[in-house]
Amino acid sequence: ATGGYPTIPAGADKSIARHAISSDGFFELKSLPRKAVVVGAGYIAVELAGVLQALGADTSLVVRKEKALRNFDELLSETLDVEMQRHGIHIYRNTEGVNRIEEKESGSTKTVILNNGEVIEDVDVVIMAAGRSPLVESLNLEEVGVQQKMGGYVATNEYSE
Repeated sequence: ATGGYPTIPAGADKSIARHAISSDGFFELKSLPRKAVVVGAGYIAVELAGVLQALGADTSLVVRKEKALRNFDELLSETLDVEMQRHGIHIYRNTEGVNRIEEKESGSTKTVILNNGEVIEDVDVVIMAAGRSPLVESLNLEEVGVQQKMGGYVATNEYSE
């Protein structure tokens, strides 16, 4: 497998890439943030939000639709949703993602503006865990006749062939 790399959307003004870190960047944090925002609805976002909250950070999870892990088993995703909230994770739902991130003049905290108009203030770190893209550019797949879908994914049939 060639692996993948974190996908970070540009946002309305390209501020997301400037003011957020990827899920890979989580492991490079030098200290525990006081207030963290994790963006994404997959298992990486859920794990990072859970770890940060368990360590004592005031943690919010931003999801584009109604809940995290929405394509997983219904009982699992519903139970997870209840438990995340019970443990203090604030979930921002139906946001359609992050519009932009503004850094305070002092550079100490950020404001996260969501596409649905909601605002999260005084954030120390924004972690984008909204997806990964396949790392296949160096393989020259077109030259050997391998068809790709949008985003670089290898095209397969219903049997993954």
